[in-house]
Amino acid sequence: MKKIITFLFIAIYSLSSSQVKALTEDGKEVVLFENKTWRFVNESDEKTMDEIETNEKEFTKSADATFLLKSKKLDAGIYISPKKWKTIKISVLPTAEYTFQNLTNPNIMTLGCLMSENVPIQTLKNLRDVILSSIQSKADYFKLNKSEYRTVNGIKVLYIDYSLNTTGMDFHYIGNYYLTEDGYSNIVSFTYEKEYEKNRTEMLNFINGLVKIEKQEAIETIEYTSPPPPMSTKK
Repeated sequence: MKKIITFLFIAIYSLSSSQVKALTEDGKEVVLFENKTWRFVNESDEKTMDEIETNEKEFTKSADATFLLKSKKLDAGIYISPKKWKTIKISVLPTAEYTFQNLTNPNIMTLGCLMSENVPIQTLKNLRDVILSSIQSKADYFKLNKSEYRTVNGIKVLYIDYSLNTTGMDFHYIGNYYLTEDGYSNIVSFTYEKEYEKNRTEMLNFINGLVKIEKQEAIETIEYTSPPPPMSTKK
């Protein structure tokens, strides 16, 4: 199971394109799959790509999200439900501080991440443009379903919902992105596209665990070595 999860993170986050791409007569880029089907590389409509809506609803963490994990880099953290999510050790991304697996249905890969990065991003729109540009340049297929400003646990975030295909597999992502004075922190959850609707509520509850909180202070560990026992003197 751990090998499968590791493969998914490598496949998704490295986004190494393995499909053949081509141009149509009118100059639009398409991706050709091994099963002889094709799609436009970017199926997002112009309005969705250009506009960021504002959702006036107040979002809060779920009542069973009682366990807090703090970022070690920025003033952010995540509350999770320990009965529904567990931390897993995957050393793939340098920006990923915590990685989670959903426990509701262990046979379905529904994963999540708390990621933080110390970079000088000015606005949430700038952050959105950087993220989407990076994904579009590497994914075989990409579709932005929605992006909007939200208020989650009293902080302004950018919510992004998108679909992509990499290495022949379709995935669905949702995430909340939050700017701090020192960089940005985001919580993302994803699963296979065909499983998204079944897991949508759990995934939304997970990403709504994002909170503003002082970062975890580094703890200095001092190791003491006991002196060697006194040497006995032979008489």
